[in-house]
Formats: sequence, structure tokens, C-alpha cells
Amino acid sequence: MTSHDDHRPDEEPREAPDREPHQAPDQGPKAELNPEPNPEPDVRPNAEPDGTPQPEQQTEGQTEEREEEHAAEQQDEEDGWQGLSTLSVWANTALVTLFMVPSAVVATLALFFTDAPNLWALLPVPAALAFIGLMTYIDLVRLRAVRYRVTAERMEMRSGVIAKAFRSIPRERVRSVDVAAPVYVRVFGLCSVTVGTGESAGAGGTDQLQLLFVTAEQGESLRRELLRRAAPATGSAEGSESTGDEAADEEETELIRLNPRWFAYAPATMTTFGIGLGVIAALIGINAQSGGHGWRWISEQTDMPSSQEMSSFVMGQLLVVVPIALLSLMLSGVVILVLIAVETWWDYRLVREADGTVRLRRGLLTSVSLSVEGRRLNGVVLHEPFVLRSVRGASIRAVATGLSAGDAQKTEAKSRLSPAMPRARARELGAALMREPDSALDAPLAEHPRAALRRRFTRAAVCSMVALALAGGLAWLQQVATQAWWDGLQVAEEQFMPFPLAGPTIQATPGWGWFAVAAVFAVVTFWYAIGSYRGLGHGLHPKYLVVRKGMAVRDTVTLERSAVIGWRITRSPFQRRVGLASVSATTASGEGMYTAGDVGLGQGLAWADEAVPELLAPFLVREEGGSGPAEPKPSVLP
Repeated sequence: MTSHDDHRPDEEPREAPDREPHQAPDQGPKAELNPEPNPEPDVRPNAEPDGTPQPEQQTEGQTEEREEEHAAEQQDEEDGWQGLSTLSVWANTALVTLFMVPSAVVATLALFFTDAPNLWALLPVPAALAFIGLMTYIDLVRLRAVRYRVTAERMEMRSGVIAKAFRSIPRERVRSVDVAAPVYVRVFGLCSVTVGTGESAGAGGTDQLQLLFVTAEQGESLRRELLRRAAPATGSAEGSESTGDEAADEEETELIRLNPRWFAYAPATMTTFGIGLGVIAALIGINAQSGGHGWRWISEQTDMPSSQEMSSFVMGQLLVVVPIALLSLMLSGVVILVLIAVETWWDYRLVREADGTVRLRRGLLTSVSLSVEGRRLNGVVLHEPFVLRSVRGASIRAVATGLSAGDAQKTEAKSRLSPAMPRARARELGAALMREPDSALDAPLAEHPRAALRRRFTRAAVCSMVALALAGGLAWLQQVATQAWWDGLQVAEEQFMPFPLAGPTIQATPGWGWFAVAAVFAVVTFWYAIGSYRGLGHGLHPKYLVVRKGMAVRDTVTLERSAVIGWRITRSPFQRRVGLASVSATTASGEGMYTAGDVGLGQGLAWADEAVPELLAPFLVREEGGSGPAEPKPSVLP
């Protein structure tokens, strides 16, 4: 650019400026048509070469900035970059409005009927509207900042307004594509797409891309394209794309569909009573916040008996009160768990697509579609918690790469491939997922040495002795407690407990009652030890290795032998003393390590060596003339 001094008329004309970028390089012939130069050229900034003045225009910097922005947008479209759906702004605005406007109306009414000035009563509604406008503006800015594209080799995403971010994932690293549609975006035909690689990207995070929100058609197209190797890049014709989707739907193989009778298995879990206890804990918190006034007010209004009278009744009718209390806890838990199961597993369907991808669809309020690439599914887990196992139920979980999430709870939720169902049906589903004529879940399992049972008996005995000592201490403390102690305990309990009955009930408990509780605990611990030993097992299938363990939660894991990348043998001092070891198969799938615990050392090494030949061989010492592994060298294995 030239300065203002360059255009003063009293100065000699300077050299002609450089040609514009769009001007042809050769202007010789045009110069010959007008050989006589204009002695006084019009140098006004808005004048054309012929001297005709033009209307006022934007400055050169603004014009260049707008041209660059327009060119960048055109370049993005040409390069295949796409944006989020504009309907996502309306969806978020509707959600914020749904919560903010009723709250503002309630606040207005509350202020209007109090002693506060009427001017303050008019503030909540405008403030809520201003907040909604601010959130809408932020969504509009975010909508313009987020761009994504899928090429033949990578998926890329640009985001950020102040701090720009660019993320790129190679398509061969894509392990799962999760498509979810909460109810408030489903009415707009939108969904969220989460593309995961199953690799950790930092503390508590995963290497994944998430799009909030795109249309349902875009989400389905992304899911198919990212899980299909050597697929064409995004931007294919709509006709051919829809034709491919219809062909893929026709080639789907349905593995299982929801049976509404399976909802009866939902309450078969230990959390059934825990939910009822959670309700009691909430009541305790409310009563504590009120300083015990809630219990006293209820007692006065209902004319309830005193705490001493109620505790005496409880101890006198113990065989009646305890079952009724447990039944109440169970019923409250049953209702809540069934509702959760209906919302989670409604319209459940598991299919295998033509390319081997396993796809799960479920959800009532939040529709979820999870796809796992077939070659990433390295096995299944037959999950049998104790209560569910007692009613002959089970569920199936995946052993696959790419299902890891921010924490263990989210990872476990993503790996669930079925709701609780009859055990026989779950085993059939596991066999169908492994695509083997002989299911690995039916493979015979080897028993573990009796030393493993003795170890569990030792633990049970130690726990029983501790319980017995604790019972003796509580019985002695009850004998030496004075009336002042009981009165102080009752006063403190009235401030925190919604039903202050624990103190009087403990005071009325006989001394031998503590020892009876300890005896019941000892019986339960020894019973648990026997069940834990019976749950141990390991075996081999022509294609899978099998590991079973657990009493409270029994899991039977099948893992492809080709997916094992290493072995880990650990021996604690107590295990070495009785000749046991824990043999763990390490893998990139699922939890990363699956252990056959308390197995005989030679038995476990032979199992590992047979499962993956030559992987453990360099660390073993074999007998002369035999193929079976002998005791390992002390310098190699512990």
C-alpha cells in the first residue's frame, strides 16, 4: 500500500504500482493502444481508471479479511469438511428453556408473595431469558467453530473458539463408534457420535472424538464408514450411499432380541437392598439437616410411641419385624431396578453386519447404538453375580479392544452386550458371538489344588476370630456403659436418625446376642470360602483359553489364544509355601489381564505353554526326554 504523501499532485508521478494478482502478466498490446500517458491521473482511492467516481467501499483490510474467510469456507467445502447440525442449537436452547423458564416463574411468584419489593419479582424472568440468549449465542459460536471430515485414511476434527484444537485419528485405529440420541435431541432427529480408539490419552481420559450433534442420517453414515475398512471418503452421492445402507440392512444377522420377561431378572442383584438403604440414608440426611425436628414433628402429629417402647416391641417381635423391614427394602429396590432396566434395555437388539461388525441397539429415553468391529471382539464374559446365579440367570459382556472409557464404570457399561437373561440363553449368545461350532463356555475346566481351598479356609478362620473378638468387646462395652452414655447416644441419634431406634435397641440387646451375630458371620465366611474355591477353574478350547473365578460375582472369561501377548506369573510368600501361583494372560482387549488364581505351579505353566506355544518356552526348564514343563529356574521365575 502507498501512503497519503504518495498521491500529492505537486510531486512527480511515481512508478506504476505492481499488477494485481488477477491481472494478466502481459499487458504490452494494451499499452500500445494508448501510447500517450495522462499527465494528471486521477489518484482518488474510489475512482476507476477512466476517472469516474464510485460509491464508498470497505477498506482494503476488511475486504481482504472477508475474502479470505469466504475462500476458507469454500476451501473447507471442497476438502470435505462438514459442520454440526444447525438444529443442535435449537435442541440445546429448548433444553435450557425447559429448566430455566419454570424456575424463573416459580422464583417470581415466591418473590411476589414475600415482603421483598415488587421490583425484584420482575427480575427472574428477564434474567432467565438473558441467560438463554447467552447460551444460544455460545452454541452458535461453537457450531461455527467445530468442523470434521473423514478421508480415506483419517478422521479429523477442528474445534475451539479461543483455544483452537485439531485432532486426527487414523482410521485403522478406530475400534468402536457409539451413536447416542437423548430424548431432547431425538425429537429434532439428532444424535451424538463418539469415535473411540480404546487408547488412553491421559489421566482418566481416552483418545476419542465426539460430535454433538449431527443428524441421525449423518451419524449412521459415519458409523458405517468408519467401521468399514478401505471405504470411500465422505461426500459420496446420496443415492449410492442409501443403496449401500439398504444392502447392509438386508445382510444383517440378528443374534438376539429383547424378551420382556427378562425384566424379571433385573432385581436379582445385591443392590436391591442397597437402594432401600440409600432411601434410608437420604432420610437420615434430611433429619440431620433439620436438627432432629423432623422426627419430633412426625412423632407429635402421629402420636407415635416413645423410642423405648418401640425398641422393646422390636426386640419382642424380632422374627416379625426383621422380615417386614427386609421386605420393604426389597420392594423399593425392585421397583427402581425394574424401571432402570426398562429405560436401559428397551428395544434391545444385537445384530452382526455383513462385514462382521457387532452392533447393539437399546434405550427408551436415550437411544444408544454401539458398534464393535468384528476382528476386535476377542472373546466374551459370562457374568453371573451371586443373586442372579441363584435364579439361573446371567449376562454377556465383550472382551474387545476399543471399549475402554474414562473410568472402570463407563468401560464396564460399554462392554455389556446383553441384559440379565436365562443362563442357557446367555450361553447360546456367547457361542454365537464367538462363531464356533463348539462353544468355549462348554469347555471342561481343570480343578485347582486343595491347597487353594485351605488358603480360603485360613482367611475365613482369621475373619471369624476377628468377629468373635469384636463381639466380646461390644458385649463388655454394653455391660460397662452407664445410663448417662445411653442418654447421650439417644440425644445424638434423634438429631441424625429419622427413626431413632438403634440406641434403645442396642441397650435392650442381651450380651449373648453379639456372639450369635459373630457365629452367623463365621458360618457365612466358611460358606463363602467353599463357594469361592468351587468357582476356580481354567481350561483350553482349540481357539480360546477359558478362566473362571469369583463367588459374589462369578465370571467365566473366554479369550482368543491369538490375542494373548504375554504371561505374568506371580507368587506371594504364602503361595510359594504351598506350591501355588497366579498365572495371568496379558492382552490388549478387555481388562488387559485375566488371571487363573491359586493354580498349581506346574499345572499353571503347562496350561500357559499349551495355550500359546513358544511364548513362555524360553523361561521354562523341561524334564529330560519330556515335553511337559518342570519347576522353573529360581533366577527366572519367583
